[in-house]
Amino acid sequence: MPAADPLSRLLTIGAPALERQASSVAWPDATLAQEVEVLHETLAAFRQRHGFGRAIAAPQLGIHKRFIAVNLDGNRHTLVNPYIIWRSSKLFDVWDDCMSVPDIEVKERRNTSISVAFANATGALHAWRRLRADISELLQHEIDHLDGILMLSRAIDDSSIRPKAPVANRV
Repeated sequence: MPAADPLSRLLTIGAPALERQASSVAWPDATLAQEVEVLHETLAAFRQRHGFGRAIAAPQLGIHKRFIAVNLDGNRHTLVNPYIIWRSSKLFDVWDDCMSVPDIEVKERRNTSISVAFANATGALHAWRRLRADISELLQHEIDHLDGILMLSRAIDDSSIRPKAPVANRV
């Protein structure tokens, strides 16, 4: 039965489950379709309540499987067992935020572009190649969640962790 508030499922910093590496999805997986729906439902609820949010990883709901729900330009995608198959040598600095680390922003250094291979929710294989910087950063962040890595450990230096600025004031 779904939770009354889908966002009540969202784990936040301090939950040990967020720092555990997720297990690969093994096919067939009888519970995957339902878990995918729960993840997309939670992402949609977050977007509706906060006005932003493009992706969420299964471990953020305590589901320790390697899959991510993504909403790009209103299009829903599920990336199962994603892995980076190419990284640009060029890096860029970005202030990142996270649903599971509310009220904090972290300045991180990420690859400007990546290519990622994954299966969709039915097991069909796909690759997204040489992604633009914003999508590359997003997927690097979510794949970190699958590996049990929180953005706080990616801070460039001691001054790279700050309270989250209101959406209108972000740079």
